[in-house]
Amino acid sequence: MAKKRITEAVTSTDALTKRWKMMFSAARMAYETAEFHQAESLMTRAAEVAHQLTEKSFAEPATEIGCCAILIATRRTKEAAKRLEHAKSELASHHDDSHQELLAVAMRFHAQALADRNELPEAERELQQSVEILKKLGPDASVQMASSLSDLCGLYLLQGRHSDAETSILSAMKILSSNLGPENADYVRADMIYQLCLPLQADSRLEATADNLQKMEYAFGEKHPNITRAVNRYMAHLHERGETAKMQEVNERFGLKAGSR
Repeated sequence: MAKKRITEAVTSTDALTKRWKMMFSAARMAYETAEFHQAESLMTRAAEVAHQLTEKSFAEPATEIGCCAILIATRRTKEAAKRLEHAKSELASHHDDSHQELLAVAMRFHAQALADRNELPEAERELQQSVEILKKLGPDASVQMASSLSDLCGLYLLQGRHSDAETSILSAMKILSSNLGPENADYVRADMIYQLCLPLQADSRLEATADNLQKMEYAFGEKHPNITRAVNRYMAHLHERGETAKMQEVNERFGLKAGSR
């Protein structure tokens, strides 16, 4: 069965490992509700514990990736990109499946940082490499592969490459449906990407985006960083089209500003 959380790769059951997993989980929950100061504090404490674990070669970079996810969410992308480069270098020296899967996850977050800085070709290469690594690891890494595929397809949409996105997003949806179920937030996100791949007029595409953002909000929760990113991208498209009234409506609904990816 596919792993759903990267921390599942740490199998020790000693007290310190349990403490690390508890802190990591608490930090993740704070991150998902946009309580970033708390998330960062918890992840920093988890990092201190990770140094003491028997499986620290995995726990340390996993915690570092968690820290970088928070940095990206708080728009400290330059620092995140630098730290992720270091984490990737460390993980690349380990050739077992767990470390390689974590390397692919680090690549996905690094691609996110690159995309936020509008370095789209570089982000695309990172995601393609992440997908290839995960594909080779087989079914155990399939959920992570679906996440990397979804990010890659989202990047294709940013570039207007709808047919490229459609080719891959169906594979991601199939994996997510069988492993997590169609009600899962990640499946809802993949379905949103698929809907935007379909041949629509520009106005219809914007309306479909708005409808799917509402579905994502119910699935993820209104403060989840994935919602923030999706809404900001929608706002950027509205800004490009001069849709000021619609921008005001979205801004009142989500409290966000245009132009941020």
